[in-house]
Amino acid sequence: MIAALSRPEPSNALTAWTPQPVAIALAIVLLAGYARGLRRTAVPVPRGRIALFGAGVALLIWTSCGFPAVYANDLYWVWTTQTLVLWLVVPSLIMSGHPVQLARAVSGPGSRLDRVLRSRFCRFVANPLVGPALVPLLSFALFFGPLAGWAIRYDATGWLLQLVLVAVGALMVLPLVGLDEDASSLAVGLSLAIGSFELVLDALPGVVLRLRNGLTTSWFDHRALHVWTPNALHDQRVAGAILWCIAEIIDLPFLVLVYRRWIRADARDAAQVDAVLEAERAARRALPESDAKVERDAPWWLSDPAMRERLQGRD
Repeated sequence: MIAALSRPEPSNALTAWTPQPVAIALAIVLLAGYARGLRRTAVPVPRGRIALFGAGVALLIWTSCGFPAVYANDLYWVWTTQTLVLWLVVPSLIMSGHPVQLARAVSGPGSRLDRVLRSRFCRFVANPLVGPALVPLLSFALFFGPLAGWAIRYDATGWLLQLVLVAVGALMVLPLVGLDEDASSLAVGLSLAIGSFELVLDALPGVVLRLRNGLTTSWFDHRALHVWTPNALHDQRVAGAILWCIAEIIDLPFLVLVYRRWIRADARDAAQVDAVLEAERAARRALPESDAKVERDAPWWLSDPAMRERLQGRD
């Protein structure tokens, strides 16, 4: 059957299929769990979120069982594209449907899901500072060394790797879809600055694959050969260009989401400060006129002892 595999063409992008049992089982679990949550929740879920979740599950099935799965053992650039979509695109779409928030609303506080999300591992991976840093690190682990070869040589290893990619990608997306809104504006702003710097670092694995004159992975030791199989180095360079472009393109929505979260965090912090100031004003208005020393807000340095001594020393 492998020998008869035809050259990949745009026409068979939707007609080439092969079953991947782990991905199919995962899709069934996701759809069943989401449908159960929609039936049991009392809060209406926007149709846009439901559509994004459905698109993510559909893309999961196509990437794991469709064209990318059929040619993943034959072309390195296809395996690279499949890996990136499962890791970065599918989780983004699925988590944009807010399945975790829906599950927490149904199960209630203190549930097993809450305990898992509050575990050290999940909180570490879901940290906005950690997620973008995982992209270049995992890229080197995936596209340099023996892991890619094991994934196509042993079906179980490849299936497990795909499951891990979706799970890690979902944890990376968690802080960007409003699961944890308690972070301060300073922390979110710092993550935005680090993410902008990592935008450059994410390009390194793709640049190395694109420009290197030798093979970097054992994937080519186990690939299926056909009469149309391209030169190994050319295949690797095409994969490097795809990795380079997708890693940079995917980073931009991440940065936009972090920026929007930064704006919300800053507005929340400002509202908290305004509430404190308003409470202080109300307390001053309640005092007798003889005890009200300050009738209006004043800069903090006017009442700070250290700053008062400095100002008096200058005088």
